[in-house]
This record gives sequence, C-alpha cells and structure tokens, in this order.
Amino acid sequence: MRRLITGSLLILAIAVSGVARGQSAGQPLQLSPYATNQPAPAGHVKVPVNWKIISGRPDPLTGETSPKAQTTPKVPPVVNGKPVPTLLIMRCGYRRQGLEDASLSVRFASLTGVGHFKKFEARYRFDESDVQELTATSKVEKNHAREFKLDSGDPDPGIEIAGAARLRVQMNFQSAGVTFMDFNVSGATQALNALACPD
Repeated sequence: MRRLITGSLLILAIAVSGVARGQSAGQPLQLSPYATNQPAPAGHVKVPVNWKIISGRPDPLTGETSPKAQTTPKVPPVVNGKPVPTLLIMRCGYRRQGLEDASLSVRFASLTGVGHFKKFEARYRFDESDVQELTATSKVEKNHAREFKLDSGDPDPGIEIAGAARLRVQMNFQSAGVTFMDFNVSGATQALNALACPD
C-alpha cells in the first residue's frame, strides 16, 4: 500500500514539474516565472461585460474566421425620429510601434433613404481628449444596414481606445439632423486580447 502511495506522489510531482518549482513539504506552491507569463489561450480571456465577442463567418478559401468585439451605446441614437439599433465594432488591425491598432467602425442596423446617409460629417471624442472630425462614408449592407469606419485622428482611434473609458460620436446627417451616441468602451484592451489577433 505504501509503495502505491509513493508511486502516486511521484506521478503527481512529474505532472506539475513544468509549472511548480521544487519545494519542501509544508511550503506554499510557487509557480515558475515562465508559467505566469504565458498568454491566456483564445476563448479563456475574461471579457468585460460591456463587450461581446462574435465569431465571424469562415473565409470560403481559408476557413479562418474573423472574430469581432462589439458594444452598444448607452442609448440608441435617434434618426428621423426613430431609435436605431447601433453597434461599435472592434476588429483586429495591425501593430504600430508595438501597439495593437484595432479597426473601429459604427454599424447602424437599419437606415432607410439611400441617398441621405452615404456621406456625412462626424465628430468623436475619447474621454476628455481633443475632438476629432472626419468625413464618413457609410457602406450599405443588406436590410439597409450601414457601417462607417473611425479611421482618422491623431492619435489613431484604434490605439486611443485602449486606455479610454468613454467614446462619444456625433453625426450630422443633414436632412435627418444631428445624432449623438455615447459608448462605454472601458475594457477595450481585454476585448481585443480575446480576439487573439495575429502578430
């Protein structure tokens, strides 16, 4: 019986040898340095409650998916007197000066009037930073869904979101007037990590 217990302890010691340092009985378990610095595997990264990770459709040629992180504004914007379901979408971008430069876009679930919202003026601001202006061009999708990129500003919005808690966006649709959105973007870095963007 004693031999069986000793053998079991030996197996246990071998199983944890890649993680734990050698230590005497009664001491707390200590993790080795390389074990504590390992990145969390995709799907195991804790995502803030204000962000949701969505798997994209597989590429027909490669089979790879393009996941995205999305969040909703505190209150849906009103366009032509009607609230419009809206998303802020964050996708993998590329690394710039060692920082992950995410791709950011705003997506309206349904906007009618093809000519009215193709091109419009927009302004945005992260926290209390400078107000950035851009001329946005929206891409029309199925069921009148439209999406436009936040792709101008200094610093780049895909980098600036990493340390921000709030993003406010104002759009001037001319015929439909001015529309405003307020997003809680805290935890954007964790959401981006959950996408497991390639290096």
